[in-house]
Amino acid sequence: MNYNRMGWMKFAVTILCMAGTAFAQEDSEYARKAVALAKNKDYAGAAEEFSKAIKASPKNPKHYSNRGKAYRAAGQLDKAEADFTKVIELSPDNADAYSERGKAKVSQKKFDAGIEDLTKAISLDENDVDSFRFRAFAYVAKRDFEKAIEDYSAVLKEKPKDVQALERRGFTYQSLKKYDEAIADFTQLIEKSPKDAEAYKRRGYAYSLKGEKEKAIEDFKMAVKLKPSDADAATRLKALEGKAVAPAASPGVSGGAKPGPGPATGTPPVPSVAPSPGH
Repeated sequence: MNYNRMGWMKFAVTILCMAGTAFAQEDSEYARKAVALAKNKDYAGAAEEFSKAIKASPKNPKHYSNRGKAYRAAGQLDKAEADFTKVIELSPDNADAYSERGKAKVSQKKFDAGIEDLTKAISLDENDVDSFRFRAFAYVAKRDFEKAIEDYSAVLKEKPKDVQALERRGFTYQSLKKYDEAIADFTQLIEKSPKDAEAYKRRGYAYSLKGEKEKAIEDFKMAVKLKPSDADAATRLKALEGKAVAPAASPGVSGGAKPGPGPATGTPPVPSVAPSPGH
């Protein structure tokens, strides 16, 4: 997992600048320890230290937010959700808290509740790319593909080089049988990563669904050339050439070309725990 080093440094500076009561000094020390533990991927230990900071300063929403992020990184999603709920109680217009709680809910397959939180987060911060990304996944899970495409497009508007969003949108277009749009997205993936065997495989399947057999064959040939161990691509190539029967598509995935890890596959990635200053 990658960490935003500058985010950690900014947080450390915030902690070091804390002043006032003895409680503030005490909770800042716990927070320092928590940050160090999280940097070493000891999220459970970080959560324990943030718990001590909360005990010392129970009305500070930053500590609940940071502990929630540590819990989410540790996979303790119910505890993370509870912490972000507390942040919202203490700071009702905290966009980050709604976003984080929405992500935790989506990770638990609470799609409707997650969409509600993520929509609130976006209303408070329309540039929150992660909220659009996670909401798009929730819409895909609910088979509301049109709304998912809108959200993936919002991500790409802010981050035109976002390969993951491009890939997901391509699959979503394909689910709607909008093959030209899917092929256009997969073509962009290939342009960005010419040696990406999976991108050729995805586009090849889209071409085959559209009925453009020769183009599909060329893409599957390239996929096999780049990744000779891909038995699925090899079998599909032989089927298109009339040498074998094509394998069935994987459940929930058009074309057997499985999307990569992340919001398109069911388990959204947990962002770094780098705590940001509270609102």
